[in-house]
Amino acid sequence: MARQPRQKQAGKVVVMPPDRREIATVYNDVTAPLNGYVMQPRDDVLVSRGRGRGLAIYRDLMRDPHVKAVMRKRILAVIAREWTVEPASDRPEDEAAAELVRAALLRFPFDKTCKGLLQAIRDGYAVAEVIWAPVTIEGRTWVLPQAVKPKNASRFVFGPAGDLRLLTWSNMLQGEELPPRKFVVTRDGEEETEDPYGLGLGNALFWPVFFKRKGVGYWLTFADKFGAPTSVGTYPAGATDEEQLKLLEALRALAQDTGVVIPEGMEIRFLEAQRSGTVNTYEQLARWCDEQISEAVLGETLSTNIGDTGSRAASETHNEVRAELTDADADLLCGALNDQLVRWIVEINLPSATPPSLWRHSADDEDLSVRATRDKTICEMGFEPSLDYIHETYGGEWQKKAAPVAPKPGAVPAPEAVADPAAFAEEERDAADELADQLDDASAGMQARQVDIIRAALDESASLAEFSEKLLALYPSLPSAEFARLMGEALTAAELSGRADILDGN
Repeated sequence: MARQPRQKQAGKVVVMPPDRREIATVYNDVTAPLNGYVMQPRDDVLVSRGRGRGLAIYRDLMRDPHVKAVMRKRILAVIAREWTVEPASDRPEDEAAAELVRAALLRFPFDKTCKGLLQAIRDGYAVAEVIWAPVTIEGRTWVLPQAVKPKNASRFVFGPAGDLRLLTWSNMLQGEELPPRKFVVTRDGEEETEDPYGLGLGNALFWPVFFKRKGVGYWLTFADKFGAPTSVGTYPAGATDEEQLKLLEALRALAQDTGVVIPEGMEIRFLEAQRSGTVNTYEQLARWCDEQISEAVLGETLSTNIGDTGSRAASETHNEVRAELTDADADLLCGALNDQLVRWIVEINLPSATPPSLWRHSADDEDLSVRATRDKTICEMGFEPSLDYIHETYGGEWQKKAAPVAPKPGAVPAPEAVADPAAFAEEERDAADELADQLDDASAGMQARQVDIIRAALDESASLAEFSEKLLALYPSLPSAEFARLMGEALTAAELSGRADILDGN
């Protein structure tokens, strides 16, 4: 263990305070790629393969259909989540700040801005410009964003202190300084390299896409070479140049037509190319590259590439991995907006308030009151949830409720346990009780069939949400017509029994 610096002073030892400076800065970093007063990206792919194109080589990756699909899937998973603005405290000024930020974000296409800022996942960093404008709300004028426009990140560079600079025609090397509270920047992967440019997924996607394009090119050559035979024309010795030209035109025509006419004495034959490989080689290479792309972007493969060994359990596990990435992306985006745009809105308009927090809700943030109401309805239908389901859904400490103990024969219940002791006295049965028992016996079979149908639907459902949808679909097909007929007969019998009691004077 390293000792803390000590200094002797007048017969006593004083522990020196720690040095609060940052010593290992960019300015003395021997590995930092500095060009004057501008940092250069440390991304090895941009350095070795960019050839002056910069981030354009990563935007070019989006021409691959699989890359575009998985990138859109990852970004739209964040955009699809609902967002909320939570006040820093219950102080009136903090709640007013939250309301102001919420109103400001609703004034422009906020999701479109977020989609642009999430391009940092691919490129390493993304930039959006804030267009401020005065807005009058309830008689008071505020300065709020009129628009937050995503910009081409290639137009910006970073200084040694991480300050954003704009490349212009008048300053294409060092870039120009930018005013404060004007540009929102999101970064991804900068913690890996201490690089203000970040390190996006483009660094990992470049080579799988490169190999896939090369493989598909060879695949097309293979199909062209081995899909159709090569035609060979033979002309006799002494053939004139005009006759040779006619033969060549006939060979060219074979590529489009099924039949040609050639001069007498000339011959056309076909050469079949011999091959040792198969077309599966190129297909397997393309699929392998797609799997690497899926793993790099989504962290899993089964939601985009279904293999022979795919299973429901594996798919759910893979989807949980992808959900964790979505949570991380949402935190990255909201963290950048909270630190910049949200804070700026409050600082400009309500400097005494504490900035609120902007968050996007996780898909698991379900309203438990809605779930409890649905579970209660299903319990009333005769089903009972398991204890594991209760723990998983509602949390907390739960245990099974003890069943009431039936009184022993001849035992008299305590007065405090029974409000009306006479309730335990044997009741006289009348004609209505007899009819109710007959109805219960007659409908037992129909009720059993209904329960069997509902239980089968429950067994086939993967979730309670799917089960509730199946119940709505099953309702018209349940055996209710026979039950309605039986109820009608029971009501008629009850009515006749009541009339008979009246006529008998009962």
